[in-house]
Amino acid sequence: MKILALTSKSPYPLVEGRALRTFNLLKQAARHHEIHLLSFVQTPEEVQGIEKMRDICASVAFEPLYLDGGKASLLRDATLELASTAPLMAVKYSTSTMRRRLRASLRGGHFDVLHLDMLHLAQYLAEAGGVPAVLVDHNVESVLLERRAQNERRLLAHAYLRYQVAKLRRFEARSCERADAVVAVSEHDAAQLRALAPQATVRSVPNGVDTDFFCARDVPRLAGSMVFVGGLGWFPNLDAMRYFCESVLPLVMQECPAASLTVVGKNPDERAAKSIAAYPRVRLTGMIDDIRDTVSAAEVFVVPLRIGGGTRLKILDALSMGKAIVTTSLGCEGLDVIHGEHLLIADEPQTFAREILRLFANPSLAADLGRRGRELVRKRYEWAVIAEAMEEVYASCRRRRVDR
Repeated sequence: MKILALTSKSPYPLVEGRALRTFNLLKQAARHHEIHLLSFVQTPEEVQGIEKMRDICASVAFEPLYLDGGKASLLRDATLELASTAPLMAVKYSTSTMRRRLRASLRGGHFDVLHLDMLHLAQYLAEAGGVPAVLVDHNVESVLLERRAQNERRLLAHAYLRYQVAKLRRFEARSCERADAVVAVSEHDAAQLRALAPQATVRSVPNGVDTDFFCARDVPRLAGSMVFVGGLGWFPNLDAMRYFCESVLPLVMQECPAASLTVVGKNPDERAAKSIAAYPRVRLTGMIDDIRDTVSAAEVFVVPLRIGGGTRLKILDALSMGKAIVTTSLGCEGLDVIHGEHLLIADEPQTFAREILRLFANPSLAADLGRRGRELVRKRYEWAVIAEAMEEVYASCRRRRVDR
């Protein structure tokens, strides 16, 4: 098949979960199909990284879209959003230049499938014409925003988020029903999308992991050390770190004064990063090219997420590395993991701290969890296995169009 993939950011560099999923699914698809990539790029690093995609794609084209243009840019997008049926997250990615590029590609390319990566791009479904369109949802975006609204205590911000939730829910439902197929990252997300859009064809294609790459490194363990992986520019990660540093870390330090937390990830918001780094025994590394040594050196991998959707690639990576993990229920939502067998789940600060301390005191428990966690991902979450499900989505989507 000949597939045109439209992405909201370059799938490379591999600096976040969205990029990891998109890059690996396209890489696997390119083994059997001709992939053409049309992408927005949002940073100078992405401009450089997009060249990496030429290794796996038959062609690559990109359009600059810099969303950090300050208050003037935000005000412009918010004004456009008021006059649109689309929510703000989609309006920001709606450009006449990209629309023309997409139309030209579809008109002259004889494509079998249009792959739209993320709901943010769903307005481009209108350009698909006779080409079957697959919409890949990395999250159930309306649920994600609903959870953020529930945690927002500022009255004006809460009211605006509630307005956006209602608008986003309608947009998400329309988009899912308009696409030939919708891909969710878990059965949990798929069920939520089916409830939201009963006429949509929704399939689950889980996130995956490269178990050959993500394996434990032979580095010294630092006693009492914890690690979190995730950029603080994404609000759910920032909320998780605020919660952990305010409510969990002090409880851990009462019993283990030498306890420390390392936060790995890109931090574009300097004020937010400083607010987390100000907590005692917390170190921010920023973005690093290879997280394996840093993760391997920690005794416990923590995922204290309270807001979010989809499934966390950070947990799959940590499981693949044989790490002992403590997470909230939401942090491991959508993954076939069992508390006490693959990781430990704790939703209250006291319980979260107690499970961390239990792992500090019991290395054999940590090792057993790590071993069983790696066995699970090798069996269920290898990218080559995941790609088979995506292959069937492309094929069935095309068959339905032919049968009409």
